[in-house]
Amino acid sequence: MTTLLLAGLLAACQQAPPPPPPQNGYGATERAFVELAIATDEQALKLLGLTDCAELRENRNIELTALRKLLDAPYVNNHAGHDMPGMPTDAEIQLASTSPDALKQFVRAHLTESLEVLRSAGQAITHPPTAEVVKLMERHRMAELAD
Repeated sequence: MTTLLLAGLLAACQQAPPPPPPQNGYGATERAFVELAIATDEQALKLLGLTDCAELRENRNIELTALRKLLDAPYVNNHAGHDMPGMPTDAEIQLASTSPDALKQFVRAHLTESLEVLRSAGQAITHPPTAEVVKLMERHRMAELAD
């Protein structure tokens, strides 16, 4: 009995091992960005579905395909229902569905705010394939804002 108690105490006192180093530079920062970008693009598609601009929807679908290829584990939307820069909320999408002015405002907010997030991510991402997707997304936003 004493041996089992001692073994239990020793196990409880041990610290968890440090996380393994990122594989090929794909670490927690990259995974967090990818998960956020997927959630943002999925919400944006709901908003952009209200527009007549197929290019915006096509760009988001291209991005989603590239982002999902970067995942190193199954995707879980940890951002559902969040109000985050560049991510249209369900309430905004609902309002946009009844107001052309709101639709225009929320599309512009998605483009400008997500561009800011991308620029920040571009400075933090070290994994080359993820950095390339960030650059692709930046090019999309810049071209879309220019239209």
